[in-house]
Amino acid sequence: MIRKYFFLFFFLVSSQTFAQFVVKGKVTDSATGDPIPFASVLLKGTTLGISTDFEGNYTIDVRSLTDSITVSYLGYISAAKSLEQVPEQTVNFQLKPSDFEMEAFVFEAGENPAFEVIRKAVDRKKDFDKRELSAYQTKNYTKIEIDIDHVSEEFTQRKTVQKVTAILDSIKQLTNDEGEKILPVFFSETISKFYFRSNPELRKEVVEKSKVTGVGITDGSTTSQITGSAFQEYNFYKNWLSIVGKEFVSPIADGWKQFYDYDLIDSVLVGTDSCYLLKVYPLREQDLAFSGTIWINKETYALKQVDLTIPKEANLNFIERIKIQQELQPTSAGPLIPAKTRVQIKIGQITPKTAGLLAKFYTSADSVKVGEPQPTSFFNQSVTLLPGYDEASEEFWKENRQDILSQEEIAVLQMVDTLKRIPIVRFYSEGLKFFGTGYLPFKKVDIGPWPGFFNYNDIEGIRLGMGFRTNLKFSDKWVLYGYGAYGFKDAELKYSAKVTRILDRMHWTSVSLSTQKEIDQVGLEISSLQGNSIFLAASRFGTLRRPYFTNKHQVNFQREFFKGFLMYSDLSFMEFEPLYDFYYLEKGTGEYKSNFQTTEAKIGLRYGRDETILINDNERTSLGPLRWPIFELSYAKGMNWLGGDITYSKINFYVYQRLNMGMFGVSRYEFDAAKVFGEVPYPILKNHLGNETLFYTSAAFNTMNFNEFASDQYASLRYRHYFEGFLLNKVPLLKKLKWRAVGNANILYGSVSNKNIANAPTVDPDGNTIETFGRLDPTKPYIELGYGIENIFKFFRIDFFHRMTYLDNPGAKPFAVKISGQIIL
Repeated sequence: MIRKYFFLFFFLVSSQTFAQFVVKGKVTDSATGDPIPFASVLLKGTTLGISTDFEGNYTIDVRSLTDSITVSYLGYISAAKSLEQVPEQTVNFQLKPSDFEMEAFVFEAGENPAFEVIRKAVDRKKDFDKRELSAYQTKNYTKIEIDIDHVSEEFTQRKTVQKVTAILDSIKQLTNDEGEKILPVFFSETISKFYFRSNPELRKEVVEKSKVTGVGITDGSTTSQITGSAFQEYNFYKNWLSIVGKEFVSPIADGWKQFYDYDLIDSVLVGTDSCYLLKVYPLREQDLAFSGTIWINKETYALKQVDLTIPKEANLNFIERIKIQQELQPTSAGPLIPAKTRVQIKIGQITPKTAGLLAKFYTSADSVKVGEPQPTSFFNQSVTLLPGYDEASEEFWKENRQDILSQEEIAVLQMVDTLKRIPIVRFYSEGLKFFGTGYLPFKKVDIGPWPGFFNYNDIEGIRLGMGFRTNLKFSDKWVLYGYGAYGFKDAELKYSAKVTRILDRMHWTSVSLSTQKEIDQVGLEISSLQGNSIFLAASRFGTLRRPYFTNKHQVNFQREFFKGFLMYSDLSFMEFEPLYDFYYLEKGTGEYKSNFQTTEAKIGLRYGRDETILINDNERTSLGPLRWPIFELSYAKGMNWLGGDITYSKINFYVYQRLNMGMFGVSRYEFDAAKVFGEVPYPILKNHLGNETLFYTSAAFNTMNFNEFASDQYASLRYRHYFEGFLLNKVPLLKKLKWRAVGNANILYGSVSNKNIANAPTVDPDGNTIETFGRLDPTKPYIELGYGIENIFKFFRIDFFHRMTYLDNPGAKPFAVKISGQIIL
């Protein structure tokens, strides 16, 4: 009996002694509602605790509890909450962001111990950089959310806004921890497969399923191409990361010591890996560099995870903060693949009477396969949408999401779906699209472009026009385009029409027929401005310089044989009818001629090794090259056939490249060279584009007068450099203004053969003097140098140009000031 009670007593005591207490919860950002991974959660007064996982969750199992629990993390105000003495409880935290300030660290002797850790991590970059893999593929899940936040009182008092909020009050309101409302306007989910191969370096994303809902989103095909993981890739093993069009230096870049300071905080256990915990600080607060925390494996010196922020002090416009959190996992071959990545971009109010934006991106990757590279032809398109990509039930998404949606995200979906159906919202969203694209969608056609609706110039007087193009709802194989305009002064109808048949969307192949009657200007080449409707419309205002009527008919064919390699050809018939005093001497007879006709056949090749191409509706859209140049070579033959009066040949070579110069900024250059063989009227020559306006344009020589020079053989180099704050960030009184220095150098060599000089008479048949064209000395280049400041009041740019040569030409101006406006980050 005594023995029985003894064991009962022992059991009761033991059960109390070894009782388990479980505290769990989630740590989120109070301003955004997003989880905070890697935060330190401790029982107050002890060393017992854990770090939150990538979703901000934590679970602590202990034998005894203290009276409270604390949470701390770099960049946030620490918080504490009381605990109850119960077996299991949930304690959630919403941390408020704090202003990050670099602390002063004093080392009494020797080197900063963090430097040795970074040095070894940099030395072993090639062991863990995923670009060292011959090939890999992953299955990715990506979600994007865009919210309106920082809604000012003035903004909410607007009548249009009140109409919206009155409707939204009927559903759940989303707020941050401070009670401020946020207004979701976009949400997307994408399931895709991502492919990479290293030799040559190619990438491709195959979108299997995509769900897009957002204000102003009428067709998800284009949007679905850019909401996948291909455009949310952040590799910290690169020296420079491209984010929002800017180049940011990695904390483990080869030149890390020029940009960063570090503090070795602790050794911590992350999963089963023992890691160094380091704080990262930019040496100069306005540099495009990160601050935050990185974890480096103590054994391998591989990155384990990062939590980095680009603060508002960096030289960026409108952006208050960019935050990147990433968790990496090793592949079977060794290099690391980001398992989960979360990015937040917070855009502040442009003016006190507007609202801000918060963009949130999340990508997770699994099913990693290493090796087995796909053939080069597989990468012809950067992004491919599988048939039925936008057809999936909610059950499918529940089963295939790598991460379930939170209650807040479900509420976001409901709100966006309601918001986009509100008439006033649809009116303004469609209006913004109309202004930006130039076209207004109306069922199966788009009406526009609006810059061509009204123009005024000295030849046509008031010009009214209207046009249309078919869209994807009409067909994905046929594209129709039409435009008509009437000038009330010249009483002439102008028109253009085009029909295109898309034969293959994978290896982009199309054939088109077009006809046009229009007013053009010598040297302006209206055909090269078709993609820029605003600049094209501006060229039709005011005084037209050397205008002429052109009647042109053309057949065109193009095909992309493999990624980046495009072949195009066309046959065109053009009639030139001058509207100014123009004559040329006919070859052989020496007779004065004013009008002429050409029959021209052209073939061209274009190659951009790493150029990113999207299929925008029924058009190809280039996002530009990443690293390699774009080459283009073309040959044209003018023939005395089918009405053509002139025989000639043209060959043209063009190169464009964007160069990342690291801490010195970004450069862009364009090299253009051509030669015309044969005796031709000077409108067929290259009439170099000058700029006598007050406004800067990169397409022209900004100190050259209109029609000042023409060439039948030439080579030009345009070089533009953007210092991105490199120089002015170091000037104490200027760095707060966030001005950025820019530089320009334009060089042109050219000449005209004697036979082409001779066939351009300087007097008309009646003996009156007429203008022809200016010529360059083959031994003397045209040079202009420029420098300037951009980002003045965040919008304006001013350039100063010095003309270095041909200063004795009539009307030459040795110095010019040009202004322009731009919205840049």
